[in-house]
Amino acid sequence: MTPTEHCWGTWTADRPIELSHLPTGFTLTPVLYSARANSASAIPPGELVRFGKRGISNARICFDTSHEETALHWQYDLADPVTMGVHWRCDAHGEWGLRYWVNLCFSAPPGVGFRFDRETGILTSDNESGPQLSVSTAKLPLMATFHDDLPALLDEYADKGYFYLGSRGTSGACAVLRFNLEEAPSMSCRVALNMAESTNSGSRSPIDKPFLPNTDAAAMDDGAEPLENRQVSLGAMTAASDESDVVAEYEDSEAQGALEAIHDVLAWNHVFDPVNERSYTVLTRFWNRQKFGGFGIWMNDVMYHALLWSRYDTEKARRNIEAVFAWQTDEGNFPCLVTGNDAWLDRSQPPVVSYVIWCCYRNSQDTELLQWAFPKLLANYDWWWRRRSLHDTGLVAYGTSLDIGDGLYKGTKLAAKDESSMDNMAVHDPAEFDASTGLIQAADVGLNSLLALDGEILAQMAALLKRDVAAVRLEQQSEAHKRRIADWLWDDSRGVFANRMMDGRFVQPLAPTSFFPMAAGIATEAQVDSLIENYLIPEEKFGGQFVLPSATRDDPAYQDNVYWRGRIWAPLNYWVYEGLRRYGRATEASTLASKSLNLFNQGWQQRQCGENYHAETGAIADQSDTDTFYTWGAMLPALRVKEVFDDTPWQGISLSPFQADGELGPMITAWGVLSILNEGSHWTIRVKDAELMSGTVSGSLNHASLSESSFHAEIGASNINETLRFAGRTLTAATLDEADLKISADTVTLPAGHGGGKFKLSFDQVEQ
Repeated sequence: MTPTEHCWGTWTADRPIELSHLPTGFTLTPVLYSARANSASAIPPGELVRFGKRGISNARICFDTSHEETALHWQYDLADPVTMGVHWRCDAHGEWGLRYWVNLCFSAPPGVGFRFDRETGILTSDNESGPQLSVSTAKLPLMATFHDDLPALLDEYADKGYFYLGSRGTSGACAVLRFNLEEAPSMSCRVALNMAESTNSGSRSPIDKPFLPNTDAAAMDDGAEPLENRQVSLGAMTAASDESDVVAEYEDSEAQGALEAIHDVLAWNHVFDPVNERSYTVLTRFWNRQKFGGFGIWMNDVMYHALLWSRYDTEKARRNIEAVFAWQTDEGNFPCLVTGNDAWLDRSQPPVVSYVIWCCYRNSQDTELLQWAFPKLLANYDWWWRRRSLHDTGLVAYGTSLDIGDGLYKGTKLAAKDESSMDNMAVHDPAEFDASTGLIQAADVGLNSLLALDGEILAQMAALLKRDVAAVRLEQQSEAHKRRIADWLWDDSRGVFANRMMDGRFVQPLAPTSFFPMAAGIATEAQVDSLIENYLIPEEKFGGQFVLPSATRDDPAYQDNVYWRGRIWAPLNYWVYEGLRRYGRATEASTLASKSLNLFNQGWQQRQCGENYHAETGAIADQSDTDTFYTWGAMLPALRVKEVFDDTPWQGISLSPFQADGELGPMITAWGVLSILNEGSHWTIRVKDAELMSGTVSGSLNHASLSESSFHAEIGASNINETLRFAGRTLTAATLDEADLKISADTVTLPAGHGGGKFKLSFDQVEQ
């Protein structure tokens, strides 16, 4: 596998349509110039660019630009790590095409320049040794100009306009191929690298499929000559492919649309950090330069990025994990925030890291990841108990360490609230802040639940790694913590889990964090009933068309509609969903997943992924302090995918193939790269393009496990005959709650009227 850092990609945070090849230092930056406005732009993040489809295979990047009312549709075809096609098509003119210029600006590593052949129109790098770049275009550029760098090109346009010929030439440091829309309303070009040591083997990610630009039936120009055969006379792009059309509604199934949307959001925000020389997925490209001073690691956000990436690309998941772990303090905590401007070392964020690492491990089966991460995770877990214990309550509170770092707000209640990641949430309002300890004087139910879950997962890791002493200690500590949460944070008078202050009073404002004890397995069944019936469903609480608001709808804070005071946040929905699934509340979980997807899709119609959402209208941009392309918003459609295939620390793998509603995949799973096809009355699961199993089982397969000789699962009851087929295997025995089932070659039949239960299947080795 070729690492993605060895491929062309949109690596530059503040120039999202710029293509860079990190190993060589070559870059391609499209620059658009409007003579009407005398305005040249390299298209920063914002209203000038609409992020289009990228495709799970990473073989195509599509987007639209709108600079001075001229609309262009773009497509990058990434044939392999070193070759790409670049295409554009003008969809709307804001001025005469003669006066609107599309510039392909090529930059090289230090000491390397370019040569341009006017007869052939081919641009090449002038280095005699090492990687060499070659560029050919469908039509000859109207001119090639050369500059010291990209800013010099922008300055020239601002000062001299498009008629200036003084920079025209045949060689120089920064080369620009110039076209106007009168001559080139559509265009294709080929960019190729001749590597000294080729990286042209292996795929771009574990689930990629081979792709050559403009060679399939859906190419942007049906009559274009394939790019790989073209030197000078490339066919122009005239019609967009189905994958390249920038549309919000996918033609695929609902679940597949969700899977592809998640990848699009992740891929557009995955960048290279030149300050720290690493790649990871930023919160949003819109913040990186101005707000964060060049780079920004907000702990929970980047860990959630790793969680989402683990279904598509284990390397990118690992890069995000490493970006967080790189800043772990000597004290043991993972800092809340580290940017080019500041470092909040005195505070952390809710302890979700062990959960994310475990999920990444389950998908990748990379035991080395656990071995590397475990001691760091344990140090973070112990830090919470050492630095955030709330007097003698046996619980923890959010805070700010007074003796470490010098971050903004250190030593204030605001800093302690920052640690929650939900800084202005109403649940923090009533609690006092102790300036001498740096702790908010209330045990937070969300924090304590996640820390108890953190201990539970760490105990599982320790057992797997055969660290028996640590496993026993962690299990005992986590169980004691859970009992204390159950005893002290359940408000029996209201039938809800709630924050509690040191004087024994419960905090009256509530948040979806009241459901978090479900994710940690703390609640009783009766408590879960109360949470659902009295808080999850009623519209005056957390129910309604769009769910879950960050304050109950009958709380005054809900009307504020500012950040965590009333708006909907994807991570809250995610953890409530996990709790519902852990307790087997499939109906409520499915409703939450469906409403979350509907909320996401409302913004996705405009290719927006919200940092947060208005709880009544579902709007994203109604608040100026809400980002419109924020990565963790993709946790909303992730719930729809989890409805079909999920893998959790408490339930293992669960499958509901009929909920695929068509085809879903490919996805990285513990069983391999997996796809599911639901054909209405029959479903098929494929792993690495080979059929694994198929059947007509209509319910979920829970606690599913697969080995070379057996398959186990819990199956729900059914009133009709159901079958399971295991391709390439000869079945030897099958039971349902220890009762024998009928088998025939590779198929087992579950008779009508069976009551469900524990299903066990044995088979011979896979036939080769």
